[in-house]
This record gives sequence, structure tokens and C-alpha cells, in this order.
Amino acid sequence: MPADCKSAGTGMVMKKLLQLALLLVLSQPIMAQEWVVPVEADWNFCFNDMVSVDGGESVIGIGRIRSEDGYIAKASKNGDYSCRETHLPGMMLSYFTAVQLGNGNYMVFGVCDDSLCDPFIQKHLCVDVFDGQLECVSSKMYDVDDDVFDCFYHPWDGYIMRCIVSKAGTVILASRLSYYEETNWGNHYRGAVRFYEFDDWGDIIRIVDNPIELAEVGSIKEITYEPHSDNLMMVVKGGNYGYDFGSPGIFVVDPDMNIIAHQSMLRLGGADVISNNACEGKWFDGDHILLDCQQYIGSDFSFQTLYIVDSALHVYANLPLPPYDSCTISPYGTSTSYINDTTIFAFSFSGSGLLYHGDVMQVNVTLVDKQLNLLGRKVIKIDDVICYTSSPAAFNDGGCCVLLSSYNGNYYPGEPFYKFYLMKFRREDIEITWDVVQETEENLVTQAYPNPTTGILNIPIGETNCQDARLQIFDMKGGIWLDSALDKQGNLITVDTHTLDAGLYVYKLLDGNREVANGKFVKE
Repeated sequence: MPADCKSAGTGMVMKKLLQLALLLVLSQPIMAQEWVVPVEADWNFCFNDMVSVDGGESVIGIGRIRSEDGYIAKASKNGDYSCRETHLPGMMLSYFTAVQLGNGNYMVFGVCDDSLCDPFIQKHLCVDVFDGQLECVSSKMYDVDDDVFDCFYHPWDGYIMRCIVSKAGTVILASRLSYYEETNWGNHYRGAVRFYEFDDWGDIIRIVDNPIELAEVGSIKEITYEPHSDNLMMVVKGGNYGYDFGSPGIFVVDPDMNIIAHQSMLRLGGADVISNNACEGKWFDGDHILLDCQQYIGSDFSFQTLYIVDSALHVYANLPLPPYDSCTISPYGTSTSYINDTTIFAFSFSGSGLLYHGDVMQVNVTLVDKQLNLLGRKVIKIDDVICYTSSPAAFNDGGCCVLLSSYNGNYYPGEPFYKFYLMKFRREDIEITWDVVQETEENLVTQAYPNPTTGILNIPIGETNCQDARLQIFDMKGGIWLDSALDKQGNLITVDTHTLDAGLYVYKLLDGNREVANGKFVKE
């Protein structure tokens, strides 16, 4: 039964020359958190999922505490906070995904096993149902050690399951299970997918195995319905033998929970390597969805890119997120929260090198709209210690909720100190301006992107405080296509190139007679 609950309260200048529009995203809101709730937890606490519930009045976060007990917390849009720990005597329990049922209850899925076993190898599926006050009203446990699968094996990625309410009102769970396989390289646990369907009380209606089609799935990042279809779309991260290093992809699942199509994301938007991906799960304008991908340049520099794609993975827009001078990746799982057509929050953390935990320096809160126009950024540092985020969830008042955690020291309990904060950010009623950090002229990436472009071109320019700045664009014959004064300076300008002829162009940013930035781009 659940343990005691602990509660805590807590612009734009535009000029046009020869039909080329210059959109300056230079002066907009400083994002500030509306409220902050400290969360009492130990060093091994985490949220594996956050879900908007009660029509956006609240969000729930689910995860674990001390690697022993399941944890569910609820925060209202006003900052009221409550939580519940679920303790199974002699057992380890971690929650991984949750969904709100038609009757208002919350169904939460986790895995558990004997506390003396390997914490990464667990053989039981736990299905708990909570009411609005986080009281447990139903609890079921299922053994997954059978003729097909051996256990849940999840050493590197906690996204071993995702769930959705079906169009029939039942709950469908896509779970990443493992089976033991002997190979020439040794014996390993290899990941595959099993689908479950449940009623409101957590009783199993049917099970469908897909061990062959998804023989190398490393984690499941999102499951959602395709637009205009009864088919499900499942975003996964590749990998086998318990690891999460394979290529990401999107799978289409029919109403009988059979996998009928697969598309790789290895070269989405012309990227050389996409090593991680996540999906917002909310479709807008009928057929576009937001993907969040971690991409690599060479072997030691990564950056985060947002993509707007349709259900066939045709890219509608893409945007690499700042900062441009340090290695940046998204949090595990979905790191974006779609509020409305003018507000999408994207969270990432950044640092130097390959972003091992010792190099993480800051959390970046970036605001974009649904066309991926970059509106603003806020950098968060807590007590000058390392910090990172959980997946966010949206409130119905335009707010976005996220868990930030920080620590100082190494991973071992007793040596570092850990702090956890639940924060709410809002777009409405706040000004947003650029919050630029340590992106100097020496290390700023000033190349335009995407390149080639078919429409919008983004030009990072650093923090330019000059009063006499101009942007010029030339064709390869030396013809001037744009010569426009910039009245205000920020660290990015966005140019609409739809009316440009196809070909190669040169751009220059001038401060009086001094050239601040330059580059080339191709218009397709």
C-alpha cells in the first residue's frame, strides 16, 4: 500500500527589398518562472514521465525514489503539490508511464522485483490505479517471464514503456521487454516490444508480441495516434543487448497492435547522425508533429534540433537550438511542451565535450512557435551547480511545468548534495528577451542554417550591441538582394527567402564599416 504523502506548496523590425522579407527575432519576453516548489527527495529520485491531467488544471509526475519505491506527484497550475510513495515490502518498484482514464483516475505502469535482485533486471509489470487524491484504488502485478520474454532489462534508458488511451476507451501499453540470446559476441538481453491492452481496473484484455520486427529496440519515447487514422505511431530509439546506441525510428501500428510500417530517422533533414529522438505526441494543423533530435557533428560535439514533420516524415521546418558554442542535448524522452500555436517550450541542457554529467553547465529554456521561429531563451543555473530537467507538461493557462534537479559532487549518496525543484513557466503576461550567455565572437557558430534552405534562414550573430548594423545579401554575380539596417541587436536574425531565386548567396553583417559576420547559403 502507498506510504504517507508529503505535500509542499510553492519584435520585431521588418524591411523589404526586392520582395525579400527580413524578420528580426530580436526583442521579445524575459521568461521567468511563475512558481517554484522544492521537492523533498534523495539522490536517486527521478520522474520518468510527466502528464497533463484534469483538462490541464494539473500535471502528474511519476517515477521512483531511492530505487525502491514508486512515486507519483500532482501539481496544480496554482502550485499546490501533493505526492504519494508506493512501497512494496521486500520489492523494488519504479513507475515509468501514466495516463488519465475516462473516469478521471490515473493508471500508472511500473516494473518491480525482489529487492535482492539486479535493479536493472526486473520480471514483474505493476499496474496501479490512483484517484484524484492519489489514493490507490487498484493494484495488479503480472509476471513477464514466459516463453517469449525473460524480463525488463533497462541499464541505460528508462523509457521502457509508454501508454495511451485507445479510441475504444481501453489503455494500450507499448513495453520494451527483453529476452536472453546467445550470440558469437556473448550472451545478452535483447530488446523487443510487447503490446498490452487493459481495462480501467488494470486487468489485461489482450497481449500482442512483436519480437521479430523490433528485435533491436532500445527504448520507447512516445506512442500516439496518427492523424486521420486508427493506426498508432510509435517513436523508438534503436539498440540491442540492453544498450541504447542504435538508430531511432518511427513505427506504425494497426488497431490489432501489429507493426505494419517503419521509417528510419538516421538522415532526417540531412543530418549525418541522429543518436536520440523524442516526440511531442500532439498533432497540430491536422497533420504536423514536433520531433526533438540529438545530432552529432563529428564524434565529440552534439546539438539539439527541432523538426516539424508530417506523418510520412516529410520535414516542414527545422531549427537547431541555442546555445551554438557548447554541446547541447535534450533531456531523456520528450523535452518539448506544445502550449498553443505561438508557444512551444523546449528544454535542453548543455556543456562542453560529450556532455558527461561532470560537464553539464546549464539548462536552456527556449521558446518557439509552431513554425519553429525562435522567440527567446532563458538560461537556468541553480546555486552554481550542475542541473538538468525532466520531460515537461502543459497547463491550460499557457503555463509549462518541468522538474529541475541539481547536484554538486559525484553520483554516490552521502558525498554530493541534491536539490529538486518543480517549476512553472508562462508565456502570457511576461516579456521574453534574449538571455545570452558566454557566446563570444571567438566560439560562436555563425553559419546560417538550415543550409540549403527552401524558406526560412536563421543566422546566428552573437550579442551585437552596435548601433549602426546592417545585413547585406548578395548573389554570386555581386548583385545586392538585401541591404537593411538593424535597429535592435540580439543573437539571431531570421530571413524569409521564399522569393529568392534558386542559387548560391553570400550574406554579411556590418557594424559601420566593420564586418561582424559573414557566410554563404544555398536557396533551393
